[in-house]
Amino acid sequence: RGAVPLWTFLRPTPLTRAGRGVRSLTAELGRDFANEIERAHALSALTLAKLPYRIGVTDAETTAEQALAGEGGVCQDHAHIFIAAMRHLGHPARYVSGYLMMNDRTDQDATHGWAEAYFEHIGWIGFDVSNGHSPDQRYIRVATGLDYRDAAPVRGMRYGAAQENLVVQLQVQQ
Repeated sequence: RGAVPLWTFLRPTPLTRAGRGVRSLTAELGRDFANEIERAHALSALTLAKLPYRIGVTDAETTAEQALAGEGGVCQDHAHIFIAAMRHLGHPARYVSGYLMMNDRTDQDATHGWAEAYFEHIGWIGFDVSNGHSPDQRYIRVATGLDYRDAAPVRGMRYGAAQENLVVQLQVQQ
């Protein structure tokens, strides 16, 4: 959806630039797939295998290449790697920020991020690399963009030298 042309989502950003690590990841995939969607699901699984979900080892400024070279990452890192790889393979890809309704709780721990890739004759398909599946009705989209910075769910500015702290309480339920 939207008025932004597809070629926009082929552009790398500082967070999603495909360097040696991302190119190596796509080469490891090979070419033996029935179609490009199957290949994208394989990329999602390989990304999670190469970068296990681990909180606290990356931050909002970590690039796809830096995350891939590290010891783990979070949903933002998984999405950035997937987006960089899909763009390298010639598919428009974008970052989605939002929330995921967890079945075992009402109070949610954090925002969530995932990726979408565009496929001719089908449209945008979502990939939640961190959870190993495509988004469904439990996902709540807040914003889309080229990367996390472009689709950050909360933005602001600080004036002066004071410390900042953001506390958010969120409930997602049916």
